[in-house]
Amino acid sequence: MDIPLENRPVVLLFNLVPLESYRFETKNIMKSIITFCLLVLILSSCYENSFLEEIPEVDLEDDFFISKVESTDITYSSYFQDSMVTSTKETFLLGNNTNEYRGTVRARPYFEFEITTSNTGIDDETVLDSIVFVLKIDGSHFDTLPEFDLTIYQLAQRLEYQNDDEVFYDFETFPTYASPLVTKKVQYMPSQDSIRITLPMEFGSLLFEKAKGSEKLFESNEDFLDFFPGFMLEVSGQSPLMLVSKESYISIYHKAPLELIEEDEEYKISIGDYALGYTHIEVDRSGTPFSAAPNYVQSPATESQSLAIADELGNSAIRIDLGDLTYLGDVPYDYYISEANIYIPVKRGTYDRKLNTPLTQFDVYVIDKNNNTKSYLSQATLTSFDDIFQEATYFKIPISAFVKSQISGSRQTDGLWLEVTAGTSFNMGYLIVGENSTQYKSKLEITIIPLN
Repeated sequence: MDIPLENRPVVLLFNLVPLESYRFETKNIMKSIITFCLLVLILSSCYENSFLEEIPEVDLEDDFFISKVESTDITYSSYFQDSMVTSTKETFLLGNNTNEYRGTVRARPYFEFEITTSNTGIDDETVLDSIVFVLKIDGSHFDTLPEFDLTIYQLAQRLEYQNDDEVFYDFETFPTYASPLVTKKVQYMPSQDSIRITLPMEFGSLLFEKAKGSEKLFESNEDFLDFFPGFMLEVSGQSPLMLVSKESYISIYHKAPLELIEEDEEYKISIGDYALGYTHIEVDRSGTPFSAAPNYVQSPATESQSLAIADELGNSAIRIDLGDLTYLGDVPYDYYISEANIYIPVKRGTYDRKLNTPLTQFDVYVIDKNNNTKSYLSQATLTSFDDIFQEATYFKIPISAFVKSQISGSRQTDGLWLEVTAGTSFNMGYLIVGENSTQYKSKLEITIIPLN
């Protein structure tokens, strides 16, 4: 006769072992029990969070399955603007570089200097030895091997804001003297933090004499700027893009008459944090996939070799549309979206490992059909970097809340907006989105849990 399982006796089998062995086994069993109890407590505390509270209850006695939906109906567009504020950056940008995707970027900084001390150490007996401009570089992008011509111009008038917002835009220019102060062929070496340029003695003598006598030009910053408004720097020939530090300075080397002392004294005039300055930037997209793209109009990737670009220097961002997702809601049962991620591939061949590293971070916004911002979604960081084959370089962005709004049909005209994260310095990298292979492609993955 079969005995029901709940009425069957439990049979325990024991092995007879020596007492010492029994004590050893008992000790091991107790350790295992304690370890198991601790594990249960840890797991219990870890899973007592808001995430589990948000998941609806599911009756596991019925059939239970999780479905994963993959959608590749994703479209990209590039969107270009024609201006940006550059005076709020902590650095300036300098360089002249041509890239097949971004185009030609020409960056020329305008800046004044700031007198921080009137104690120059210069008197009527002091002799000028030399004057040097030390251009301090905080970083660079693209190849640093080529030499290039660096030209320094004197500003012909002081920098003044041209708007009530008291900012300078990248399209603004100020007059300079027709003839450059100096032109020098240089090469920037990343192992060095600066480029030293000897300035003409005629220019040095003018500044030097103003530090003597009764005028004492260096006692007033306003008087100093009226006499010497500042510099504009320009590069000719292919060069890297370089971040110019506001710690750059002019050094006036002087000394007493030779019969008294031969060691030079140095007086520095730095740009400083409070001096006015900005970067004039021109981007020529001729010859790139985006050469025909107008400003302030969505340019579909289908019209730019199936590519889209986000670039701070080029004032461009990327719009993403996911297509019609309402069909996912046309099911005869309730469901819960546990996860939704969009995969965005970085186009192969648009970057390299050292000289032109890919953009690693950008901001994601939700925008309406007119590209007006509705909300901030997240900050995306590069998920995978394949520097060998350049196929598995992509971003993975969680967008569950946005997908839910798309499935419900309440915001079908909304899209996602990818914009280079604004920082205290210029972001010299860019992002080119494009398909690489069937395995690493643009796709939306949605994990759905049906509910009873």
